[in-house]
Amino acid sequence: MRIVALHGFLGLPSDWDFLRDAGFSVGGAGDVLVGYSRGGRLALQALLNGAKYDAAVLISTRVSPATESREDWAQRFEHDDWATLMRDWNAQPLFGGHVLPRREEDFDRAELARQLRETVPPALPRLHEIAIPTLWIAGARDPKYVAEARIAAARAPNATLEIVEGAAHRVPWERPDAVVAALRAFLGAR
Repeated sequence: MRIVALHGFLGLPSDWDFLRDAGFSVGGAGDVLVGYSRGGRLALQALLNGAKYDAAVLISTRVSPATESREDWAQRFEHDDWATLMRDWNAQPLFGGHVLPRREEDFDRAELARQLRETVPPALPRLHEIAIPTLWIAGARDPKYVAEARIAAARAPNATLEIVEGAAHRVPWERPDAVVAALRAFLGAR
């Protein structure tokens, strides 16, 4: 099976190299849609808007409405020193101390601020419409997204839930072994 992988905020295509290294075919077209964090929310919207995939994997993905404003972060992405900004961004509790190094030259700061201001509609009221098999993955040390994954797996018709020990929000890069194993088991069952 071929995978289309959507990265999260501050993500890069190379973030999915661990899947390629594990033997998965990752590209711009495929049978399985994988989304992480913001990419997971966008994947859900694509599915709800009629995108055709055989299966989907949603990692650290919120399905309920956002409760916090991101305007302060948007302004910081527009104006702050990059090193200070990345230090503070990575210090957020949901990341559990895990740091993904990011270089300023790899991003358009105005686009990052726009993404933070953009509202992605919550998928929760429409999860019952997703008929394809879905795998919901969350890190055990990220209680907010564990709760989201549990809600989603209970409402989506063909859902499987995987809570990964030893990981917070950045499950794929904290525990790539667990994500690869979960994908193999999920896709092998198809």
